[in-house]
Amino acid sequence: MQLRYARFVKRAWLTCALLFFAVSCRRHGPELPVRVLYSSQIPAIAKLRQSERDFSFTDPRLRSGRAFVVRSIADNDPIHALADKGKAPQFELYILKSAAEIPDIPEIRKAMGDSFTVCGQAVAYIPEWTSEERREGAARFIQYLSTHCR
Repeated sequence: MQLRYARFVKRAWLTCALLFFAVSCRRHGPELPVRVLYSSQIPAIAKLRQSERDFSFTDPRLRSGRAFVVRSIADNDPIHALADKGKAPQFELYILKSAAEIPDIPEIRKAMGDSFTVCGQAVAYIPEWTSEERREGAARFIQYLSTHCR
């Protein structure tokens, strides 16, 4: 009788522990998309695409633990995508062939902020209108590109 009771108590404690750990797992919600616009004029676009794929295998996460994913599109004319920022979908990161691809509109030039060199001669910008979470994801992607895509 006492042996049966001891097994029951052990199973009860094990069940409670498993339930506790299952409930304590922190959920972070769906992946956060970080949208990237590439200029298709970049000479190393194939290396950029390959680095983007490699980055996705690293299971990138923000400081909060939330996963994020890079969604990119290549555009032949990024000047118009930047100039029509109210009409076109917003991007959190612009990777251009050179700074000359930024339109000559003072507000946009100012909002683009600092440039980062990635994949040889390409220039990356994180605009001011980017939210804090997406800015962090874009910065992590730039950091990855600066070390893995040369």
